[in-house]
Amino acid sequence: VLDGIMMQSAEKRAIGMRLPTGEILLKTEKKKKAPGAMKIPFVRGCVAFFLSLVDGMKVLTESADILEEYAPEEYNEEPSRFEQWLNRKFGPKAAWNFLVMAAVVFALIITIAVFIILPTVVVSLLKFVTTNSVVLNLVEGLLRILLFILYILAIRKMPEIQTLFQYHGAEHKTIHCFENGQELIPENAEKFYTLHPRCGTSFLVFVFIIALLLFSFLGWPSLFWRIFSRIVLLPVIAGISYELLKWAGRSDNAVVKILSYPGLMLQKLTTAEPDRKQLEVAIAALKAVLDDKEIEDGGELVFLNTKNREFENTIFRENFLDEISGIAPAAEPETPAEEEPKESMHRIKGKRFSTDPGTVGHALKWGMDSLGLLNNGRNEARLIFSYLTGMRREEILLRESEMLPESVFEEYQKLVEERLTGKPLQYITKVQEFMGLPFKVNPSVLIPRLDTEVLAEKVLKLISERGWSEPEVLDLCCGSGALGITVAYEVPGAKVMLADIDNDTMGSAIANAQLNGVFDRCSFVIGDMFKAVPDDKKYDIIICNPPYIPTKEIEGLSVEVREHEPRKALDGGEDGLDFYRIIAEEAGAHIKEGGYLALEIGCEQADTVRNLLSRSEEYGRIGVIKDLAKLDRVVIAERRRV
Repeated sequence: VLDGIMMQSAEKRAIGMRLPTGEILLKTEKKKKAPGAMKIPFVRGCVAFFLSLVDGMKVLTESADILEEYAPEEYNEEPSRFEQWLNRKFGPKAAWNFLVMAAVVFALIITIAVFIILPTVVVSLLKFVTTNSVVLNLVEGLLRILLFILYILAIRKMPEIQTLFQYHGAEHKTIHCFENGQELIPENAEKFYTLHPRCGTSFLVFVFIIALLLFSFLGWPSLFWRIFSRIVLLPVIAGISYELLKWAGRSDNAVVKILSYPGLMLQKLTTAEPDRKQLEVAIAALKAVLDDKEIEDGGELVFLNTKNREFENTIFRENFLDEISGIAPAAEPETPAEEEPKESMHRIKGKRFSTDPGTVGHALKWGMDSLGLLNNGRNEARLIFSYLTGMRREEILLRESEMLPESVFEEYQKLVEERLTGKPLQYITKVQEFMGLPFKVNPSVLIPRLDTEVLAEKVLKLISERGWSEPEVLDLCCGSGALGITVAYEVPGAKVMLADIDNDTMGSAIANAQLNGVFDRCSFVIGDMFKAVPDDKKYDIIICNPPYIPTKEIEGLSVEVREHEPRKALDGGEDGLDFYRIIAEEAGAHIKEGGYLALEIGCEQADTVRNLLSRSEEYGRIGVIKDLAKLDRVVIAERRRV
């Protein structure tokens, strides 16, 4: 898409574009029903490949038309004589379809010529060096991959392509953000990687690899038969590659990681780090396909000028549109008599569409409308409903016409109202994922954050690099136990002690160790910092994510954190460093020579914490690690060897 991005769900497609005026434009449409061939394994890969070419050319042309409409002074080229003749002869729509199909056919011809015919012709020259068919096919495959990489490197230097790759990165970051259950805002999305295993780039790499392997079984016939076989087998290669890509997208085992690695590395060339404005476009497009009634299908809306206004996270709501002068909301279907009229968020509490117990679909719609003005609110309403009823999303769709017991609706109503007061979703559903593991959470423990995964990943890397098969680990201020339990889970021989000052907190850590099957390798102690640890006990690694927010800053935190998460897990004293001073003074006595101290820190505390540790003279190397947002997040100190 020119200056934008396309997102699609199973039913809907949305184009998001940044216009030259600085505004974001969204255009949505219902997707046509997928052909029956898309249900047939291996066949669907070839069909999907062709449809993506056609759709890609249509979207590209459509985005160019949009730019021309909204910025005619910059895109005012007259149609060519050939285009004018087609318009007169067949009409604009038929002419447009013809041009799109012609472009697809031309692209296929060029692709076949450059990446199929050219490599096999060039490698034919090697027949004077070797006649080994396996070697010749291997060289041909490698040459084909090299040509593709050189092509990407060449076009990457073009400003327009660089922008395209930035939007490609924005798409992946936004999808990662959604898949990880984070609020869809640029600040959250920018923390994620620009690489994604289900990317079309990975599909192309699978195509190259499968082609290399498949052609090796065909020997080295004449030039004509080589070219013919490579073209004829394209559907077979596309089918196998498509199935591999789908498998890679839903699996995470070692084989998938190996197969996905080349595609992920190539994405470093086809994606670039986006700016926040580009993330805004990607988020708006994704929200448009997730929310089902915010804009009429086929409708178009320019909804925000971000040059003069901070980006809003809730889009296409009546109240939101009313705030933007000169823009009327999209027409809404007439409200049924039994439904309550829509109201602003602070007034939607406990409303029912009727006095009837209602259906599954009816109850869910109430919840989605009630939370609709919250960031990611509609999705949160689904998650709360799934938590309460045990139904997965697909099951909800199948059972939406079933009657829901009154008692269940009343409980759902209660939970939704709790969310409206600012109670975090995780405290309502009582679970949060961390490093791919489930953790029970409640108001006695801090909700595990994505930023803390940086600390966990670094600790696991240190254990691997040192070759420790049975490391002794202390998780100090353990809270839910996310850090220590993750280490115990990932390192089967690890012995982990979890320490915290609070009985209720320790109860959560014990429950999570049982939940993740590592209880037998964990021990639990209660006490104030190192007072909980035996005086003579030493560890290979001490991990700690202590309270580090300055007292005066806590009142400025979001209501979810300030009013609901435990203050004892947040308040680090007047300057946020109280616990780091204790750690700097006492941790060294409990770390083995050559062992490590691994701490999470506030993003502006790196130098201060490093200086505190340096004064003790017990540590050698002290390093700082940044999180995905490029902010200081972790301090690692190595205990000196005597």
